[in-house]
Amino acid sequence: MSTPIIILILIAVGYLLGSMNSALVVSKLLMGYDIRTKGSGNAGLTNSLRVMGAKPTLFVLVGDIAKGVIACLIGSHLMGALGVLIAGSAAIAGHMFPLYFGFKGGKGILVGATMIAVFDWRVFCVAIAAFIVLVAITKWVSLGSIVGSCLVPVMTLYFHWGEDMLLPMMIILVAMVTAVVYMHRSNIVRIAHGEENKFSLHSKKEH
Repeated sequence: MSTPIIILILIAVGYLLGSMNSALVVSKLLMGYDIRTKGSGNAGLTNSLRVMGAKPTLFVLVGDIAKGVIACLIGSHLMGALGVLIAGSAAIAGHMFPLYFGFKGGKGILVGATMIAVFDWRVFCVAIAAFIVLVAITKWVSLGSIVGSCLVPVMTLYFHWGEDMLLPMMIILVAMVTAVVYMHRSNIVRIAHGEENKFSLHSKKEH
């Protein structure tokens, strides 16, 4: 197959896998409601924990990691590291704008973290460390997610400087970060006003 065809296949496969939003599936099957009508209205991991509690959220965690891993492994098999980013980014887009759920999904952080872990464990370690430190200090998951995401292209530039595929990798990663920041635009406003919800392990399950 030609490279353009492979890229189109990876985008399609990644997007369709990403569109299988685990938070929406779990909330509807196990809880009997659409999680987008609860809490922050976001179909992602943090709101799942806040609304549904730990046990249902475990299924969300496993599901979102699994779809990210599958997409990235397919990408790796067909195009190496660049394929990981193509398929993984498409999975993030699917998670944010799921085909099966009216194009209203989550913010793509968990799927994005999975993609980076498959792509380069060093970049992942730096980003996740920044995330953990910021969340521990501020209790704002959104701030840790934004800063951790922004570090990904910076660290990729550092670790992959001089590689032939650096430019397309950077284009994909900068686009990913832009999408993540855009999806967090309301969080950014709340952070600026000191009104952002703070993370707590003691979730309050809503029925």
